[in-house]
Amino acid sequence: MRPGAWVTTLAGMAIACLVGWVAVCVDVLVHPEVDPVGAVDAVYVIGPVETRIEETLALMDRGVAPVLLATTSVNPDSGQTYATDHCGLVTDRYAVECVLPEPYTTRGEAQVLGEEAAYRGWDRVAVLTSTPHAARTRLLMERCTDPDVQVLLWTVEDGERGLRGWLGAFVYQSAAWVKTQVVRDC
Repeated sequence: MRPGAWVTTLAGMAIACLVGWVAVCVDVLVHPEVDPVGAVDAVYVIGPVETRIEETLALMDRGVAPVLLATTSVNPDSGQTYATDHCGLVTDRYAVECVLPEPYTTRGEAQVLGEEAAYRGWDRVAVLTSTPHAARTRLLMERCTDPDVQVLLWTVEDGERGLRGWLGAFVYQSAAWVKTQVVRDC
């Protein structure tokens, strides 16, 4: 093989890998499997909830569940939880309970949901997350909980993602997906 052929072959392989990665990312991160909204025992909105709480409460007002679990967000600089008005809210349709997973990760949130579901005997739960996070959320929630898991999407931030935002999501979420495949515990 001539000397330049190796470079051409390697460049072709790199381009093929990049195209394959983008295709998988578009399929899994941009068009994830999403469930229809239906009656469940509880809804869990994973963090950060503060920017999504209004849309989540509107969903709860439709009567989909008697309990809303909400991850309380943590200030990365101080390590303190943010003050929220929704924690402890009780309406005639539902109650809002805030949780702080340890570790403060999607895996930690899945563990919290698993513990709550086992303790309360829930058979069906819905988890609200963002579009690029849906596939990994489903994987972890199904791995760490016994009930049937529905994955729902909020729409607030997804319409605001530009090319740079989606590229960042592709990189972060695909790396996190690989980690989730390698670290198989709950």
